[in-house]
Amino acid sequence: MILNDVGKMLENEWLKLAERFKNIVLHEYVVMPNHCHVVAPNNGNTQIIGQPQGIAPTITIGNIIGAFKSITTHEYIRGVTNNHWKPFDGKLWQRNYYEHIIRNEQSYLHIMEYI
Repeated sequence: MILNDVGKMLENEWLKLAERFKNIVLHEYVVMPNHCHVVAPNNGNTQIIGQPQGIAPTITIGNIIGAFKSITTHEYIRGVTNNHWKPFDGKLWQRNYYEHIIRNEQSYLHIMEYI
């Protein structure tokens, strides 16, 4: 698939999440015409070390997806203003997202083939 400017922005912001959340590893993804498929990191690899009082909060999938939606909405609004992208009514993203826990390698391979 050849991405337009919006698709390129989405892809770029997805990849930059690994800089924002230092302890995550991004997996396969694809930007589609009206949605994205991503395999987000598991919670086992997203713990932040060295927080005050010995409490180390974890980065959740919700944190990661929420950041992605927020950043890309902001960037899309910038594109509407600066690049004449099509304005949107209401919200750019749906309220929630579909989440599925990959429990084994066979499931992982099946999902990767789908993506």
